[in-house]
Amino acid sequence: MARPCAGCRGDGGPWCGPCAATVTGPAAYADLRPWPEGLPPVTAAAVYAGPVREALVAFKDHGRWALRAALGTALASAVARLLVDLPPQRAVTLVPVAGSPGSVRSRDGDHVRELADVAAGVLRRAGLDARVRPSLAPVRRRDDQVGLGRAARAANLRGAMRPRSGVDRLTGVVLVDDLVTTGSTLAEATRALRSGGCRPVGAAVVAATRTRPAEDLPAD
Repeated sequence: MARPCAGCRGDGGPWCGPCAATVTGPAAYADLRPWPEGLPPVTAAAVYAGPVREALVAFKDHGRWALRAALGTALASAVARLLVDLPPQRAVTLVPVAGSPGSVRSRDGDHVRELADVAAGVLRRAGLDARVRPSLAPVRRRDDQVGLGRAARAANLRGAMRPRSGVDRLTGVVLVDDLVTTGSTLAEATRALRSGGCRPVGAAVVAATRTRPAEDLPAD
C-alpha cells in the first residue's frame, strides 16, 4: 500500500502533486531579523509552513527518505537563485551544515548531506560545475534547538563547528541546510569556515520562516 502524502496526509505519497507545487515557485531571500553578524545572503525555496513544514519534519525526523529527491531539487532552486545576484562562478561547492553526531545517529543518516547530493546533481544537469564537500565537523554536543529563543540558540551553537582541512582551497562555497529560522546555525557554520580561510559566497536552504525580495539585503 502506498504511503500517504507527507504534506497533506492524503493520497499520492510520498508527496502529492499539489503539495510538491509549494516548492516549485521562485526562490527568495530569507528574511532574518535581526540579521546575524557575518552571515552572507541566504536564499530559500519556500516558506516553512503547511505542506513544506510537514514534509521537512517527515524527512528528517520520521525517516521519509523518499522525499529527498523533491526536497533536494527545491534546495537546488535556492542555490540557483543565490547565484543570480553573484559574480559568475566557475564552480560551486555545496558545504552541508554539520549536524551533531547524536542527530545523525538518531535520524539514521545525514539528511542535509542527502539533500546537498541531490541538489548538486540537479545543478550539474543544468550545466553548472557543482560538487558537495562535507567541510565542517562538529566539535561538541549541543542541545536541541527546539524551543530555544534567538539568544539561546546562538549561545548553544557558539563554537560548535570546526573546518576540516583543505577548506581554504574551496571556491564558490555555498552553505546548505534544510531550514533557517534565526540564522544561528548558518552563522556558526560561516564563522567556522572563515576560521579556516574560506569565505562562503552565501547560503541556501529548502525553507525559511520568512522570505523577502532581494532589495535592501544586509551588507556582509
